Amino acid sequence: MTEMEMKNKLELHYYFEDDDNHSMDAVIRNKCENEILQILTSVSKELNINIKTETEAYQEGGLKELWIVLGSVDGQQLINVSNFLVAVLALILSRVPPKKSKLDRLEQQLTIEEKELNLELLRAELAQKNIGQEKINLDRLDYVLNKNIKVIKHKSNFYKLLSKYPKVKKLSTVKLDIENKPIEKPAIVERSDFGNFILESEDLEPLTDENATIEIISPVLKKGKFKWKGFYNAESTPIDFSMKDKLFKNRVIDEGVSFKNGTFIDCVLEISRKIDDMGNIYFSNYSVLTVLKRHYDGITVETKQGKSFRHKKEAEKSQLSLFNDLNPTNKND
Repeated sequence: MTEMEMKNKLELHYYFEDDDNHSMDAVIRNKCENEILQILTSVSKELNINIKTETEAYQEGGLKELWIVLGSVDGQQLINVSNFLVAVLALILSRVPPKKSKLDRLEQQLTIEEKELNLELLRAELAQKNIGQEKINLDRLDYVLNKNIKVIKHKSNFYKLLSKYPKVKKLSTVKLDIENKPIEKPAIVERSDFGNFILESEDLEPLTDENATIEIISPVLKKGKFKWKGFYNAESTPIDFSMKDKLFKNRVIDEGVSFKNGTFIDCVLEISRKIDDMGNIYFSNYSVLTVLKRHYDGITVETKQGKSFRHKKEAEKSQLSLFNDLNPTNKND
């Protein structure tokens, strides 16, 4: 099979208010193309697919871009894989979310185990020779990729660019054959729906480490919203963190709790997370919610709030154990 026969095309059509206008701001168009390429890159990495992407000359009628995707698995070019990738890109760009989504909810709905299972099944399907697209589970694909943070972020970036460019009134995607004829009905996204693709916030749910240990470098010994500094869990790079344990903070300021070289605190640490424009997760802030213990040179002092926290955890553990005893697993079920 020749390369020309294996090409699968997707027409991306930007509709303008003036149908006789066929030009688009070069910077906006270039940025939109980059977001699409990033989506394809994220998909290929998730599914272990090698891809090659080309574009053909732009056509009129608003502005039409023709995207050509060639895909391979294990080095072997397969028309069904490339056809599948075109369907994937169309699905990602055209399936309108019912409402604005938050990254934390999307992340929590899919466990790591569930995601890996779905990915393995998809990879297995794609690895089969001469598999038809109808045998590839697009629902499973949608389930995985619409919870892929990089895909979500780049899709959000794409529609955010278009939402700020009033010239585009709607967008459509449609698969084409090798003669550039549509092989299905176009999927249209109206301008009023652009906002549903855009993330409300770039914040993820914070992580909580209830067994954090921080070696104090610089305590704050005066009132104010100043940040402390210390080594978290023996990491080589120190962190700046907010001390949100008011009882401990007041004791340090009012009673002059001393901090010497080698002083540690055990604490409940909240780690705030954000996602950057490339879909990468980074830690944006650290906050100590409760100081459990302070120790130096082999001497450990448990704080009052640390005792309360420990008793609460012990009570929860006892309650769970009691519940399990009252509801034994019936092996005959």
